[in-house]
Amino acid sequence: MVDSVLSKLLAADSDLEAQEARLLAQLDALQAKRSSLKSVMGIIGPDQPTAEDNEADVAPTQISDAESVQPIEKPAKGASRRKAKATTDKPTQSRKTSSRSKSHRRGWQKYMRDEYLQMPLPKAVAGILKSKPKKTFEIQEVVNTIVEEDIPASDRKGARNRISNILAEGARKKEWSRPKDGCYRFSK
Repeated sequence: MVDSVLSKLLAADSDLEAQEARLLAQLDALQAKRSSLKSVMGIIGPDQPTAEDNEADVAPTQISDAESVQPIEKPAKGASRRKAKATTDKPTQSRKTSSRSKSHRRGWQKYMRDEYLQMPLPKAVAGILKSKPKKTFEIQEVVNTIVEEDIPASDRKGARNRISNILAEGARKKEWSRPKDGCYRFSK
């Protein structure tokens, strides 16, 4: 009886060791992919599109039922643990903080007026509303203040959507008010 229990434990240990090797291989592959993405992000810099701009481009990762149910075991052996630690402790590349010209910006952002290029868009929107706190601004007025007149229609639509989201979020947070649909005022 002890021999059968011992053989079952050895078989279970062998299965876990094989699973550990597969998971370490998957971890190495994921870390290589992530490293590639970080290097591309370093090249693109701070002017990368927001998650809202490219939600359609992101595909969800599929995980099989077997992978999602089984817990990930940490490597038991010293060499495997050192290898896993060495691959996860890579220094990350810092993003460039230098300002870029309009030609390096994407989509509607390259049509932003010079006075708004260096400030975050939510701050720009708030600044416009604060400049005339009693005035009721329509979304299009705010868009026209931030972007240039010669913006193509497709890019204008993207700018309008982004600015509209910022205005709606500010109204939800009670930073400013929405007297009627599509209109915003800084004074409450």
